[in-house]
Amino acid sequence: MTEALRAVLDEIEKLPEEEQNRLAELLEREVEEREWEAITSKPGSERFLSKLVEEALEEDRAGRTVESDDNW
Repeated sequence: MTEALRAVLDEIEKLPEEEQNRLAELLEREVEEREWEAITSKPGSERFLSKLVEEALEEDRAGRTVESDDNW
């Protein structure tokens, strides 16, 4: 861990729990976005993602899915 990150985390520890959780969510989203970008930038990822979409649509047509109100 860099000293800069360590210093920021030390400051975040001083914040109220709600604010710490909000910042943790922001950092988690950033990490997840970077991971997704790494996955989708690999050769063959378009074919893989197309297969996932087709499988999801097939499951939906077969009635094996449920509605969700999650706002990712």
